[in-house]
Amino acid sequence: MRNRMSDKSDISTLHDLIFSNSQDPASPAIESPGSDPLTYRDLREQITCTVRAINDRGLNTTNRIAVVTPNCPATGVLILSLMTGCVCAPLNPGYTADEYDRYFAQFRTDAVVVQVNDSPAARTAATRRGIPVIEMVPAQDLAGRFTLGPGFTGTGNARFASPADTAILLQTSGTTSTPKVVPLTHRLICSVAQRVCSTFGFTSADRCLHIAPYYHTMGIFGNFIAPLCAGGTVICTRDFIPSDIVPYLRTCRPTFYSAGPAMHRAIVKELRKVPRGKLQGNSLRFIRSASAALPDPLRDELEQLLGVPLIETYGMSEVGGAISTNLPPAKRGSVGRPVIEQLAILDERGTVLRPFEDGEIAVKGDVVFGGYDDDPEGNAALFMDGWFRTGDIGYLDDEGYLYLTGRKKEVINKGGEKISPVEIDDVLMRHPSVEDAMSFRIDDPALGEDIAAMVVGKNPPPSVGELRNYLLDHLSPQKIPRKIWFVDTIPRTANGKPLRYAGTRRYS
Repeated sequence: MRNRMSDKSDISTLHDLIFSNSQDPASPAIESPGSDPLTYRDLREQITCTVRAINDRGLNTTNRIAVVTPNCPATGVLILSLMTGCVCAPLNPGYTADEYDRYFAQFRTDAVVVQVNDSPAARTAATRRGIPVIEMVPAQDLAGRFTLGPGFTGTGNARFASPADTAILLQTSGTTSTPKVVPLTHRLICSVAQRVCSTFGFTSADRCLHIAPYYHTMGIFGNFIAPLCAGGTVICTRDFIPSDIVPYLRTCRPTFYSAGPAMHRAIVKELRKVPRGKLQGNSLRFIRSASAALPDPLRDELEQLLGVPLIETYGMSEVGGAISTNLPPAKRGSVGRPVIEQLAILDERGTVLRPFEDGEIAVKGDVVFGGYDDDPEGNAALFMDGWFRTGDIGYLDDEGYLYLTGRKKEVINKGGEKISPVEIDDVLMRHPSVEDAMSFRIDDPALGEDIAAMVVGKNPPPSVGELRNYLLDHLSPQKIPRKIWFVDTIPRTANGKPLRYAGTRRYS
């Protein structure tokens, strides 16, 4: 086993990270039950073949390729491969054709990769916009292996990206409720991967049980690229459900897994069914939680059931993942100490506040992105004297531990899925019987937050069922409000902005 990985300044592209980072070529990089493992030698060959194939079709480091494929080993390797030679944009495979149509336009998509015989909605949207569709065919016998075709033979030289090139575009709601696109460079991603390795002490002996979506920051960075950076193994699941957890622990022997609170809660329900003695002596050394705040009782029970620490992190896509990590000995109520170079609490004028004073959390460092894609005006408001203002509110204690006390963002965090209320408003307002509408977050005991909406109807007004069916025609199911109330007026500011917190306060 190699020692913990230290920062390597010469690792500044994903090609460097996989090809020039001392991983054992014969060691398993990707595993999946029912398939033979993909070694690091195989992984390098797959990446090279993929980049060579897209280059032969005229796609290079400046082209943006969307990925709409199911959660499976080939998807992780596909995203990583595309990132090394072009700009990859992984998207939720559950979107509707209308959603893909909007996002393909927003991402300025040059091509779309779908799995063979899959993703009809993405194909429909691509056809509408005249975007080429590339089919990915996963191999059945080797975890993570795939081919692109037809016509993607790849006979020329592979042209890989440089450190300053954009590797990936991620969807986020940013510091406003309008959906944003976060571009992250190779240099930033490599810095993130090495920092995650250092923070969690990853070595070549680590085995990540991958159960998070690949289009999430946690799914592609902390759970996939970071373990590979350390020479470890990623155990890629297919269509993971919580009842799979015990068999995976027994047969795959992972050393950690990461999830959001909603998945942790579902896993606990499954673990309760297992006699306590049969869970002891498992191979885990820690569990990681991200995406939303984790209730203390849930953390305590999961730690007791599995006998390992649960490490909570606070972060965002704009920094490639974690801003702070609550490593043992953890403080209750805190999201841990910063793992980013600089973190401060600022007031409205940009003055750095003292310990225990509430303000906006701001960060600096080599893992902070340079701004949202194609949004110069919005970016100007995000940065102040070099500080990136996260939109979250909190304070630092006298030992440097960070506490979250609120947020300026209107994004709805539904079990780790970040959902823009503006997008839901826009669809509601297109209904011919809706005069005005506002969606907002409400509390949910399982998901943390869920979606509700206030609607002003025309005469005659629509029914709740009619609105739900209309929304389902244009949005994926996770974006449909759980509750819809008909009201006389929508609360708004003097300049017309919806007061979403008023809806939350009234109906939560």
